[in-house]
Amino acid sequence: PGVPCWRPMASRPAGTLRRHHMATRQQEMAPAGAAACDSVDEEHVGVPRSPSSAEKDGPVFKPTLSWVSLVGVTFFAVCGGDYGLEDSVGAGGARLTLLGVFLLPWFWSLPIGLMTAELGSMIPEAGGCVVWVHRALGPFWAQQNAMWNLVSNTFDNALYPVMFVDYLVYFPAFRLEGLPRWLVSVSMLLVVTLLNIQGVDVVANASNVFALLVISPFAGLVVAGLPQLPDMATFLEGITPSIYDPPIRWGAFLSVLLWNTSGYDSVGALAAEVQRPGRDFPIAMVVTIILVTLVYLLPLAVAVALDSKQTRKWSDGHFVLVASEHIGDWLAAWITIGGALSAVGLLNTLLCTSARVAVSAARLHVLPSSLAAVHQQSGTPRRATLAISLVLAVACALPFSQLVSISMLFYGATTFTEFLALIVLREREPLTPRPFRVPLSNTPLLLACIPPMGLCLLLVCLAPPEAWVLFVLTCFVAVLAHVRAHCMHRLPAWVPRLGVGAPHAASGSQAGYGSVDTSAVAAQLVEARLQQHARKAALAYDCDGSSDGDRAPSIISELAPRIALLGGK
Repeated sequence: PGVPCWRPMASRPAGTLRRHHMATRQQEMAPAGAAACDSVDEEHVGVPRSPSSAEKDGPVFKPTLSWVSLVGVTFFAVCGGDYGLEDSVGAGGARLTLLGVFLLPWFWSLPIGLMTAELGSMIPEAGGCVVWVHRALGPFWAQQNAMWNLVSNTFDNALYPVMFVDYLVYFPAFRLEGLPRWLVSVSMLLVVTLLNIQGVDVVANASNVFALLVISPFAGLVVAGLPQLPDMATFLEGITPSIYDPPIRWGAFLSVLLWNTSGYDSVGALAAEVQRPGRDFPIAMVVTIILVTLVYLLPLAVAVALDSKQTRKWSDGHFVLVASEHIGDWLAAWITIGGALSAVGLLNTLLCTSARVAVSAARLHVLPSSLAAVHQQSGTPRRATLAISLVLAVACALPFSQLVSISMLFYGATTFTEFLALIVLREREPLTPRPFRVPLSNTPLLLACIPPMGLCLLLVCLAPPEAWVLFVLTCFVAVLAHVRAHCMHRLPAWVPRLGVGAPHAASGSQAGYGSVDTSAVAAQLVEARLQQHARKAALAYDCDGSSDGDRAPSIISELAPRIALLGGK
């Protein structure tokens, strides 16, 4: 363990196939105590899971997502079509935007995706970044990160009901203001909430359908625009900056580009619901990065070529104008409807991931503990979903630009701590099984994390003053939550406890949430680790033909009680 092999089966040494099939048979024959060590992938020894979900918080999430479903969810966590890229063209010009769309996925999106794949498969728990930071940096920074993530998700998710109504303004019947406009936004939010309550598989299937509907109008733009494209020399001349162009607005340009290529880490909150995290996460991340790059690059290049004389005048919704002027009103209406559906798909996915983060925050006592409940039949956090929807119904009344600026400050802070968690866990837990491992040793991994971490700091620096005020207030609330959950029991007996009960023994545990008893977690983790070694030793011995592989269950049965006593001490 610690150096898991993720090469294809065909390239492994002789005898590995036999061991692979024997491992499956031995896992089926293992005693009930081996349940603490779940099999994440057929080719790897499983990662021990915290018993908090099953023993403390009621029903657990159901692993129903395959990599295909995960691609649909990740697509809408990141992209949702070319909508929103127009502002970057207006702020930085066509050439810089095309260059950024081509390069950023490899310096920004790919590191975030690979980080999500490694940590999500190593710690297959609901909550994603909250659980990763808790294990790597402890409960204080986990609570800070949970608050940052919740605020970021709240303001980010509130964008999409606003965008939904903005796109429908193309049709005269939806040119609304005031209360009617807000009611249309809330109606869209209600539909998405009902989808999320049904279960994560419903959300994933809906995301795949929405993805096809959103990509289709831009595919129509590419196909219909190709016959009208100018020659290459004219195209290059059109995207070359002129001395008469206004100065580049670097803040707006970078913020919009980074916003449109971020979000891969949010699907880490669904790790407990992925069938085989060690296989499904890396495949879904790579496929989605390629898909998003193509969906951005091809329609943007065609639209810029058709409208090269006024690219610095581009702003939100300019794809509709390009389609209307150069192709026809039919395509303009199609892109408009796709924009509305994109907003629905984005909110559908991000509400799903935000609810899982809220569950983890409730288990860390940042939010009320009642929000940690998971519905037994559907395996969904219905209370957390409904609570977030109520907050969004209020937040979607804010202006669009204010929502974006606040969201990106908090996103930069939480993503920076996620990369720190990846680096710390590599150094602190080198032997912990990782069904997927970024193929870099510790020092190259640290160097590879520098560019995205630098971009996170850039997002923080570009934030406006009002976002910083809210950030400081959020940090203060997180500190109060940490003191209430972990420090109040240390005060003298005469100090009021403000509703705080007995201290939680595992507040500093690296294994699970703050509500898990340390000795129980230690016993299960040590027992699961020894079961890994016993199974691997017995199977390796059997591969040499010197013993019978059926000895593995007996070895485990003999050693498990001793390790359980060790964990108690």
